[in-house]
Amino acid sequence: MVFTFIFVLKNKKSEKGITLIEILVVIFIIALFSGILVTDFPKIKRQFALTRVVHKMSQDLRRAQDMGFSGQWIEGVALKGYGVYIDIRLGSVLGPKKYIIYADMNEDKKYIAGTDNIIETIDFGQAEAGVIIDRIMNTKDDQQWVDINFQPPNPDITITELSSGLNRVQIIFAIESEPLKERMVFVNTSGLIETK
Repeated sequence: MVFTFIFVLKNKKSEKGITLIEILVVIFIIALFSGILVTDFPKIKRQFALTRVVHKMSQDLRRAQDMGFSGQWIEGVALKGYGVYIDIRLGSVLGPKKYIIYADMNEDKKYIAGTDNIIETIDFGQAEAGVIIDRIMNTKDDQQWVDINFQPPNPDITITELSSGLNRVQIIFAIESEPLKERMVFVNTSGLIETK
């Protein structure tokens, strides 16, 4: 028992506090990581904006799909379907930072301005500055517009102007200042919507 008491006393005497050097090393490491984070913050912010826009697009496509398959009515009018219209051609009213969700009024499975009812125009250009719809792939002649339509009662999905033999369209989003930083939304004619 005496031995245990002496051992505890010796251990307490040999314990040391934190030295000034150790504190300075910890502060230096924290400052270094903070500096790296602060210098990369604008880049990280743009990457998050790109991810948010891609997520929003996929959610809006699913929303149009849900409305189309449910046969939801607007103000007592039986609609023929719902869809999402994207047009990034030069001179387009929408451009690379907007798309619309619409109600198909005449069963033609595509958006016609003035005929079909616009549910919502999504403009992500102000909220997510620097993100654009860069291009649309798998369309005939690589035209830069697409219409994705969902019709009830059977799940009927129409993607206008797909290249022959293909069953899905790719909508590619990018950061304007870094065009190689891109994310994609895929929609196919069986109704699968995925992001990469």
